Parts: sequence; structure tokens; C-alpha cells
Amino acid sequence: MTIREFAEQYRCRLKRDGCGEQIIPGKAGQIYDYGTGRFGALFMPSGKPRPNLWGRVRRKLTAAGFQLLQNGDTEGCLLFDPTDATQTALAIRAVGARRKWVLTPERRAAQIEILERARNARKRTVSPKPLCRRPIPGQGATDSVGEGVDSPCPLANRSDGSEAAAVGGANGN
Repeated sequence: MTIREFAEQYRCRLKRDGCGEQIIPGKAGQIYDYGTGRFGALFMPSGKPRPNLWGRVRRKLTAAGFQLLQNGDTEGCLLFDPTDATQTALAIRAVGARRKWVLTPERRAAQIEILERARNARKRTVSPKPLCRRPIPGQGATDSVGEGVDSPCPLANRSDGSEAAAVGGANGN
């Protein structure tokens, strides 16, 4: 079994590391092809070193039949058989590899319908009103009483002439 077949079977993400090798990345390590029909689980959590965490993971995995390859203070590598479902599940969980989300045909159709409704609703929306409709000086924008036209902008309806001060100072900055 290759790493690609393994990733497809267990719906894991596959990527290349710095050396160009294909790996299955995880939050606390990675799964890689060791070469002799076995895979390696590299456990190397990020952040503050926690030797007790590595000790618990190491004991749990070796009890399940993993072979200890490298043993550090806070990290290590273990070999496992990719055809053994129990070892595979433990390795994926230990390194924190995320599984790909696979949609069922029914759920996919429902998601497409939701997306289409959202797109259609967005197309039907009316264009927004302008933010501020101020009367143009000297254009005679008055109503029947002779006062300025009401505007949704609070600055346009000021009668004390302090519009410039409210906007940003006497010189409009």
C-alpha cells in the first residue's frame, strides 16, 4: 500500500514536505511511508515541550503493536502496519491528522440549492439609497413651504451653519 492509497482510503490530506516526500500532516506530527511496507508516525507536538504527553502516547501506541523507532524527550517515531485498522486509527489520532469531509449526494444537492437561493436573493436586492442627499446651494432645492429638502444625512439638515465643524473642523479637515 502506498501513502497515496492510504490517504485516499482514510480520507486524509496528502502534501509534500520540504524534501519532496509525500506525507499526511497533522497537528502533532505526520504519517509517512517508511518503505518496507510499513508507515511511520512522527509525533512532534508544537508549543511548550510536554514529556508526559509523549510518554502517554508512546505507551498507548507500543501496547497496540507499534514498533518504537526513535525515542526523544518530548517526541518520537513509531512504525505501524497500514493494513491494520486499529493501528491506523491510533496513528491518525496520535498525529492529529484531519480527515477530509466527504459530502453525500443528497447533502451536496442541498448545499447547491442553498447557494443558488443566496445568489438569487442577492440579485433581487434593490440598490441602496445614497447616504447623503444634500441640497445644492443656489439650485432652489426647497419643498412647498420654502425650507430645505429633508435629507437622511444629519449634516444636511443643520440650520446653524455648523456643517463644516461637524464634518471635521472649520476648514473641512
